[in-house]
Amino acid sequence: MPLAMTSEVRAQAGTQVDYTTAVTPTVSLRGIEELTLNPANEVEVLMDMTTGMAGGSQAVMKGISGAGSMSGWGSYEHLAYWLDNLLGQATPTGAFIRSYAVPVTTAPTPRILSLVKGTSAVGAYQLVGALLQSFTMRFEQRSQLQISGDLIGVKLQADTLEALAIPAVNPIMSQHLSGFKWDAWTGTMGTTALDDCYIRFAEFVITPDRQSRPCFGTLSADQYIENPWEGTLELGLEFNSTTKADVDAIVGGLTQRQVQMTATDTAARTLKLQFAGTVVDDVNIFDDDDGVVTVNVKLQSTYHTTFANWFKAVLTNAVATLT
Repeated sequence: MPLAMTSEVRAQAGTQVDYTTAVTPTVSLRGIEELTLNPANEVEVLMDMTTGMAGGSQAVMKGISGAGSMSGWGSYEHLAYWLDNLLGQATPTGAFIRSYAVPVTTAPTPRILSLVKGTSAVGAYQLVGALLQSFTMRFEQRSQLQISGDLIGVKLQADTLEALAIPAVNPIMSQHLSGFKWDAWTGTMGTTALDDCYIRFAEFVITPDRQSRPCFGTLSADQYIENPWEGTLELGLEFNSTTKADVDAIVGGLTQRQVQMTATDTAARTLKLQFAGTVVDDVNIFDDDDGVVTVNVKLQSTYHTTFANWFKAVLTNAVATLT
């Protein structure tokens, strides 16, 4: 009798044409280290005045939906799947440049995924209509880009893995980061340079807060809604004669900043992230980064009228079409 070993578990994905219709996976997703898929079903045992002290006697299924989470590392090639899923399916222009932004007036049209996890020997399960409910990108020294997110979906169902090739990808590494920009609120995004050593870590969290929405006539939640998007950018700033002015401003009152980070491997593989926000949490004086004094600053997403948003991303990856 075949058994399933953890080393045999694979993750695959396919792009759906609508939220409720599953598709056969077409790509082996690279970079996923952990993928959790769960049935988020609602079952209740009803009570009435017939069984008395015995308690409930009538079991009912109230609803079916799915949920999950993912974590791993990001590559120039396959980060596009997650950014498409989060921010809306981008159409590449020029040298395969994909541009993204959080929505301002209209909800995006995301790349809806069928996510499959399992083994070839025993079987697999598919999260139909997988959509990111939140997404985190974290950069640390001497490390690959770390990504993670929470997922919602229509339902979880049995499936099988496909015989798919393992695609070549290029991880986004900390040594690719350069050209940090740290601009005043009244300035222009991407203008004022900040030394590469002054940032010790950076963590972007984007939250569309998508929620499954049930309807009459079906057990599954066949629709979803999005609440107003929120986000944060947390930075570890080295405390020195340059950044002290920023810490002084934070301690002294309202502080707003525009931040730009760019990762470049080659001209054909780049990632630019831009964030505008307000410091709303108290800072700790001080933090420690391997013996160096730092100050951790968290920016809360704030719409900037000139930048016309609070988060944008541009990804170049030499991939014409995502399968």
